[in-house]
Amino acid sequence: MIVFLNLFCMIALSIYLVLMGNSFFAVLPILIVWIVILAAVWGGRYYRLRKRTTQIFQKLDQLDQKYLICETLERPQNAEEKLCRDILRAASKSMLEHVNCLKNTQRQYKEYIEEWIHEIKTPITAIDLILRNHPGGENKRIQKELSRIDYLVEQALYYARSENVEKDYFVKEFPLFDALTPALMSNRTWLLEEKISLKVEETTDTVCTDEKWLTYIVNQILSNSIKYHRSEGAWIKISARREKNGVFLVIEDNGRGISPEDLPRIFEKGFTGGVRDNRKSTGMGLYLCRKLCMKLGLDIQAESIIHEGTKMTIGFPTGTYNHPDRRD
Repeated sequence: MIVFLNLFCMIALSIYLVLMGNSFFAVLPILIVWIVILAAVWGGRYYRLRKRTTQIFQKLDQLDQKYLICETLERPQNAEEKLCRDILRAASKSMLEHVNCLKNTQRQYKEYIEEWIHEIKTPITAIDLILRNHPGGENKRIQKELSRIDYLVEQALYYARSENVEKDYFVKEFPLFDALTPALMSNRTWLLEEKISLKVEETTDTVCTDEKWLTYIVNQILSNSIKYHRSEGAWIKISARREKNGVFLVIEDNGRGISPEDLPRIFEKGFTGGVRDNRKSTGMGLYLCRKLCMKLGLDIQAESIIHEGTKMTIGFPTGTYNHPDRRD
């Protein structure tokens, strides 16, 4: 708009001066001076605007929380910048209030879920005791389904807590197999029913992490191995090895295995794969294992050959995190 206004004024002035008896060549220097001054003003304004914009984007790139950019800006140099800053501050304030509202809602829902899970465990335990004290024809089937309910309830609890693992864990050094025993005991009935041979190579190696969370991770892996076992001659082998860069827990089986196209995705949330029985799978077990391992500073890897078996390896790297008293 300003360009057209200046162009109009230049043409109007030229026509006026020519009509007043001046030649075009006499008017030309005036037009040239006008254009030079206009270009200098616009050029200087463009340079200052570009420099200021570059500084703002540099600050924006350095910020982890981009919405705080308004608080890092320098004092506005004109009314237009002040207006833009006020608009940004109002938008940021509205956004933060909305985010805080959502966080409070999410926190309350999480607290309710955790409380509900703890409450539901009481009737589950009571039903289990009743079934054990009053054996009957259908008790084994009911106990099996009850165990699955307890497993899913436990999974929901750990999923609810997985966002804030650091608030619910206690890192200590302990023998690795201390965390395996509870997981093996919780799956012993299932192992016997499915006639799966269990091979455990005990070790005296110690690791430094949260024992409760590690037990849950192992339990998830064992449950998968049992769930997808082969019909005859099934076995699960648990072993550990110490290497230069840490201790590695290995859980392998000779079950159905995982197809090559599914293997890279097994740790994705909700992924169930094509070969496995999707009706029995939620796609959350291995996702939680990977998520919890990342929170605890552990490494988890999967190897598998379709129809031959699967090997899951949990790595406890040597370092100040897993060995707080050690200085390499």
